[in-house]
Amino acid sequence: MNRYVVAFFLFSFLGWVWESIYCTLRDKKWANRGFLYGPVCPIYGFGSLACFLMHDLTEKGYLPEPSWWVVFLLGFATSMILEYFTSWLLEKLFNARWWDYSTLPLNLKGRSSMPTSVAFGVGAIVLMKGLIPALYLFLEKAPKPMLDAFSLLFVALLSIDTALTVSSLTNFQKQVTAIEEGFQNRMTNIVDKLFGYKENLYNKSVQRIRIFKFPGHRNRIARQLREQRFEELVREYFEHEIVLQMDKYIQHGNTTTLEHCENVAWISYLINQKLNLNADEKALVEAAILHDLFLYDWHEEDSERKLHGFHHAEIACNNAVKYFNISEKERHAIRSHMWPLNITRIPKNKEALIICIADKYCALVETIRLNKRLGLRK
Repeated sequence: MNRYVVAFFLFSFLGWVWESIYCTLRDKKWANRGFLYGPVCPIYGFGSLACFLMHDLTEKGYLPEPSWWVVFLLGFATSMILEYFTSWLLEKLFNARWWDYSTLPLNLKGRSSMPTSVAFGVGAIVLMKGLIPALYLFLEKAPKPMLDAFSLLFVALLSIDTALTVSSLTNFQKQVTAIEEGFQNRMTNIVDKLFGYKENLYNKSVQRIRIFKFPGHRNRIARQLREQRFEELVREYFEHEIVLQMDKYIQHGNTTTLEHCENVAWISYLINQKLNLNADEKALVEAAILHDLFLYDWHEEDSERKLHGFHHAEIACNNAVKYFNISEKERHAIRSHMWPLNITRIPKNKEALIICIADKYCALVETIRLNKRLGLRK
């Protein structure tokens, strides 16, 4: 699994390098290509991942060695479908296009075209006959702990990058609309509050000045209150027999699955509090505690465990529904916590997005075994 993650990020980076160089030379000015902030073009990663999977199956004897023309046709067809679907999806989500092939011959609504797909078909031959075999050998010999650390780091960075990118795009549109439609109403409310609650504002200001004189004491009290509230939210679950079973299995490093879930719940709770995200606190913590309720050792050498990363979120959700009365919001947060590995399970609410990010952070910290130093509870 980790080999695929590393391969995905490597080819996404190489795709970004190629696109940026080509567009910079063509336009004679710097062009930072790609949908995300970081130096990756995920569409290249997904396309190359199909080639990597084919090579893996060939090496293990499940598929015959493909000839160059088969590789070309598969690369051609995959790029045609992938470019069209990705362009359509981005336009539906953000009302914008990141590429337009309308000026090229034999194009499909400007989303994909014959010339570019031919180029990708040739690129698939280069990948299958040159780059992928070399990378495959390197990853086979690479130490597993190193691959684990790099894959977790890459997934965490991509999750954060995607969250920031999507947030900036959607927030920009919302802010423009809000400015156009609600400026006068907001100003009226501000003035009313200033005059209507003048005494209240004065009292709050005096209170803040008094508290500010004792920052250390204030911080300790705030921390204690946060911890008390968090313990109240999770107490019921730590008394449940099914939840306690998670302590039998190691998740990352020397951290058990139960400890990992508590860490994710704590970090999610802090993110919501410190960034004032106003997520549903109870649903957030409950979903985080139950997000890995799959109840088995995923490190076992078993054919089913090799796809653990893709399947365990659904298994955990089914177990959570079986033993607890959880809301649809919590179910979605559990099912989507492995995004972007589970590419179709996109976090669609604040609770799900917070847990998705917190899970990547905790997994990375637990793997390098710096739990206490980097803010985890266990």
